[in-house]
Parts: sequence; structure tokens; C-alpha cells
Amino acid sequence: MKLAVYGTLRAGSKNTGVIKNSSLVYPGHESFPAVIQNERGSGTVVEVHDVSEEDLVRYDMYEGVTSGLYRRVKTKVNMDDGSKEKVWLYVAGDELMQRSNMFRVIQSGDWYNR
Repeated sequence: MKLAVYGTLRAGSKNTGVIKNSSLVYPGHESFPAVIQNERGSGTVVEVHDVSEEDLVRYDMYEGVTSGLYRRVKTKVNMDDGSKEKVWLYVAGDELMQRSNMFRVIQSGDWYNR
């Protein structure tokens, strides 16, 4: 299965694309980013990685899914090579959304170009 990563989990892979209708934001601090689903968003640059079920369980723990920090959703990525991929993506969960009045958009949508 495929996982799209956009921030601190990026590893410099060339397997990249853009998630439309999203915004990359700082959720009240600048330590790590979050993605929010946003129809007017400029998009988020992601790397797509192949992962196993076991990997996803570990990522869920790392991303604080049970505490509501992030939630994992299925979405589409428009890959740089013109193809489309269905991927898992971590987006801001309820805990981060409570800070939405403090979100600052990363205009480029790219963690590497912030």
C-alpha cells in the first residue's frame, strides 16, 4: 500500500506528487507541519512510499492517531509523472484542529521550500 508523507517523514525520494485541495500549515508552532483538507488550498507536495500494514500501525502510533493529533485518510495524489495514486495521508486531527486559529499556511505547499 502507499503512504504520502509531506514533512519530517520525507526522505528526499524523487517519487513525488501534489495533493490538490489541501494546505500545508504550521499548527500553532514551527516544529512540524500538518495538512488540512481545504478546497481552496494551493496543494501539498508529498513523497509516496510503499509501506506494509505493520508500518502503518507504527506510523499511526508515531502520528498520535489515538490521541487525535492526526488522522489517517485515503486520498489521491497527482504524481509528477502525470499518473494518479490512491494513498494514505495523515491530516490534522481534532486535537490539532482545535488550534486552527493559530495555523500559518506554508505558501509553497512544500516542506523543503518553506
